[in-house]
Amino acid sequence: MRVPIHLRVNRGDVAERVVIVGDPARARQLSGLLTDARLVNENRGFLTYTGTYGGVRVSVATHGIGAPSAAIVIEELISLGARLIVRLGTVGALRREVGIGDVIVPTGSAYNVGGIYTQYLGSIVNYPAVPDYEVLTALVQSLRGAGLRVWVGPVYSSDAFYAEEDLVNVMGPRGILGVEMETAILFLLGLLRGVKTGAVLIVSNNLTEGREGRFLTAEELSPIVEKVGKAVLGAITKINI
Repeated sequence: MRVPIHLRVNRGDVAERVVIVGDPARARQLSGLLTDARLVNENRGFLTYTGTYGGVRVSVATHGIGAPSAAIVIEELISLGARLIVRLGTVGALRREVGIGDVIVPTGSAYNVGGIYTQYLGSIVNYPAVPDYEVLTALVQSLRGAGLRVWVGPVYSSDAFYAEEDLVNVMGPRGILGVEMETAILFLLGLLRGVKTGAVLIVSNNLTEGREGRFLTAEELSPIVEKVGKAVLGAITKINI
């Protein structure tokens, strides 16, 4: 098999179970939870580490920002043998009751028809972007067992980070818990490629407070990522694939 274009690694360098993150710094942090973690890719800034957690091989990979970047990494991970992929990211809450520092486990992701989605799906049908049920339930149980405040429900995957202010009034009242940028493409590729997927999103800000509201800094996120990361790794190492 030819080495992928962006993840310059060979088959066998990536585990069947993968946690993907947007921020390379978050990938470095989560790699510290693994035993014998080694950096297998740093090309294009898509830092990827492989090690073990509880004796089970796991990789942590960076997917960058937005669906096109994430799709490249997800496709190449699958080509390298990944069979279970969970996104651990951040999300802006769209409902006032969802607290900063809480965790959202998406039951599905809304997305705008067009662009990358139409290129993949080739249809006017708005396909459901949903995670694997076994992964979803395992993540919820593990996070709650770790004492985290967990919300379970739909989110919206946006392509425009700085065009989200009206979402509070449009989507929040209709049950959408938060907005992020990559979960829909992960779920859809999981369905298209026959790979188990899930997501865990840490609430970094609440858009009901506006753009000037509180936004968790990297330092404030770090201990939450540590706790959530352990729960996610604990869950995926117990799932059959």
